[in-house]
Amino acid sequence: MRCFVAGTSVHSHRLTSKNLQQRAFVSSSSRLANNYLSSRSFSASIGQAPDIKLYQYHICPFCNITKSVLSYSKLDYEKVEVNPLTKQELKQLSGDYKKVPIAVIDEEQVNGSENIIDALLNTQYVQQCLQSRWNDETNNQVATTAAMTIQQFQNSENSQKWMRYAVDDLAALLYPNICGSLGDSYDAFSYVKNVDSFTAGQKLSIQLLGSLAMYFAASRVKSKRNITDEKKALKEALDKFEQEGLDDGKLSFCSGLSAPDLGDLAVFGVLYSVNGLKAHADSIQLRGGPVKEWYDRMHLSVMGDKSQHQIKLGVTCD
Repeated sequence: MRCFVAGTSVHSHRLTSKNLQQRAFVSSSSRLANNYLSSRSFSASIGQAPDIKLYQYHICPFCNITKSVLSYSKLDYEKVEVNPLTKQELKQLSGDYKKVPIAVIDEEQVNGSENIIDALLNTQYVQQCLQSRWNDETNNQVATTAAMTIQQFQNSENSQKWMRYAVDDLAALLYPNICGSLGDSYDAFSYVKNVDSFTAGQKLSIQLLGSLAMYFAASRVKSKRNITDEKKALKEALDKFEQEGLDDGKLSFCSGLSAPDLGDLAVFGVLYSVNGLKAHADSIQLRGGPVKEWYDRMHLSVMGDKSQHQIKLGVTCD
């Protein structure tokens, strides 16, 4: 999973057969590399948290999926905001991969959200941290469902279903909703004002040129997906999640258990990526009901105890 802006298209991963073939090749080779990376680099540090640097765009849904998993796992990391026009921050990295997210984990580069998540979840340190969290949560409440396991969290059919929904459907629908007009697109890039590493000139150019590029990219997404009403399309996608994922509010999480799984975190990350924008208010606050209740539970689960772990998703959520 990756995100890119300025001069390239913004898309879901199932738009063309060519994309599928490219993604399959990259994913296959990356996963082989990451399996080796996990067994070689991380297993020697079971008792020590990995050192993580994450290169990201603030409003990239795939970056926010990654950050949701990192924060839920209570992993600290250094965040590097990438200039979407120059991508200067990525030039020091190896290879020709110039999309985000990219993570450097214990000095090893891992490209793409799915590969980053897989690399981390395949380490004993993260598995033990998550299992300890689930054990503590189970001990502190009356168990009405089975306890979460790493296998259920990462690889269950349900977890993968809603991960794919977040990546292939929901993420693509957000772009037309936040960049459907030039004004909305300009507002979506207002986050640059809070990026200390950007100069005043860079902030201005990113907001002007980046918003223009995203506006045209969002138009292409609408055309490829035959979307005529982006707000209706997003509502229908959330209707599906509410009905099938949350069983019309009968379930606390789409995992079906008392704790969220990777599917929950992926959907939450995508929605959180537009926090503070009108699309977020429309799809969460104004919608209300089971989706809003689930989102609030997810917000608490990902944020955790602020006195123990500082959330790094980007902005404070009201």
